[in-house]
Amino acid sequence: MKRQILLLYFVIVTASGIFAKPIFSFFNEMKGPELKALFADSTLIPTLQTLGAEIRIGMLDLSPERAEVLHRLNLSGIPVVAWLLLPEEQGYWFHSSNGYVAIERYKAIKQWADAEGILFKGIGIDLELDMNDFKLGQSDPWALIRQLPGRLYDKKPIEEGRRVYQQLLELIKQDGYPVESYYASFVKDETNIGSTSIQQLTKFLDVKVEKEIPMLYTSFMGNAYGLLKIYALDLKLQYVALGSTGGGVDTTLTTLTWEQLAHDIRVVAPMVKEIHIFSLEGCIWKGYLLRLVDFDYSVPVVPNEKEVEAAKSMQNMFIRASKVLSHPTLLFGSVILVVLLIGLMLYWFVRFVIRRFINA
Repeated sequence: MKRQILLLYFVIVTASGIFAKPIFSFFNEMKGPELKALFADSTLIPTLQTLGAEIRIGMLDLSPERAEVLHRLNLSGIPVVAWLLLPEEQGYWFHSSNGYVAIERYKAIKQWADAEGILFKGIGIDLELDMNDFKLGQSDPWALIRQLPGRLYDKKPIEEGRRVYQQLLELIKQDGYPVESYYASFVKDETNIGSTSIQQLTKFLDVKVEKEIPMLYTSFMGNAYGLLKIYALDLKLQYVALGSTGGGVDTTLTTLTWEQLAHDIRVVAPMVKEIHIFSLEGCIWKGYLLRLVDFDYSVPVVPNEKEVEAAKSMQNMFIRASKVLSHPTLLFGSVILVVLLIGLMLYWFVRFVIRRFINA
């Protein structure tokens, strides 16, 4: 009965629009020249101002074009968070094995911003895969697979990664910047059960910061309502990242239609303070940005219990996998035993068939 009342309340609140509208923020992941071309549109900054929006800008380079755009955003009063990124050969995103490189990258960006007179509202760290693993998985999957078993026996990169990234966080805070992170929700699931096995495999890292923003991109994770219910609404999160609308390092991924993006916004809007959309350029290319100016929050969202159950099943499957992988010797021993049993059965079957053939 209590659950039904809560669902009814959610539908009524969504339909009536009686809530504080969240702040929109947009991720941008473009190199300097492309970024300058994007902002050559004279209507873009006024539109962002009308929305009261913020920008999380991926620091792909420290180019004059990037400095020019950031100066314009500063003068326009649009808050900008520096989203730290690395050169691709150094992993691109932040993970358990590139903490020291991340520190040096932050120092370089801070020095550049000070020299240029650029103001940042805060600093964002993107906790994801190693780009080198991503590329190896595309070019030679078996080479990547051969590396994985050894990682299950080595927790040092996770432990060292946490220690080094804590140094980075302390340095950023000393400089007076708030810190936020962009993370994959399954990492928190694993942390909650006291395991690190999948983080060891993937190099994902769970780093505790003051503002944590889960990347709930239903465009390729599916189960839109279920995913947002399990990983945002049930956790009463104040910040979420939605997407993808296009852009980024892999432009072949599926993107959200306007109806899908609108659905996701309406699901979380009554509960969260900030909605971060990946990406700004995708929203512009598809014409979504202007449609957000007069966004209609009153359209009701009907809860989808089938999607909730599917999302829970996915979550439980991940947790079970993490637990199993936490005991690699037992896992590999079991696999070897199964293979040996199958081999033995095949041997006896072939021997039986041969004997029947000879006796015949």
